[in-house]
Order: sequence, then C-alpha cells, then structure tokens
Amino acid sequence: MPPPKKSRRRPKSFLTCPQCGSADLYYEAALITGYKYHCKKCGYIGPFVIERDLTDEEVGE
Repeated sequence: MPPPKKSRRRPKSFLTCPQCGSADLYYEAALITGYKYHCKKCGYIGPFVIERDLTDEEVGE
C-alpha cells in the first residue's frame, strides 16, 4: 500500500496590526509607494503588517 499523500495546502492565515495586534485592517492604497494598510482600532497606516496562521483551535477543527 503506498503512503498517504501529504497535503501541500497553505495554512489559513490573517493579517494583524503591528502596533495593537488587531485583525481589523483594511487595504488603503497601492500606487508607486506600495501597499498600505489602515488599522481601524488604533489608526496605524503603513506597509508593514503581521501575517499569522490560524491554529486548530481558532479554525474549530
């Protein structure tokens, strides 16, 4: 019997604010300056955000 195939799916992830940790971000602009995100909670505006993977508890599996 052949071994089971490994899943190559990427884990689900979400973006968080680097200042307050909130996931309540929205995409603001992407012109010559590059991507910019805006945090609704603390007002952060900038290109740097943190991408977090969902854990099994957060997914509900």
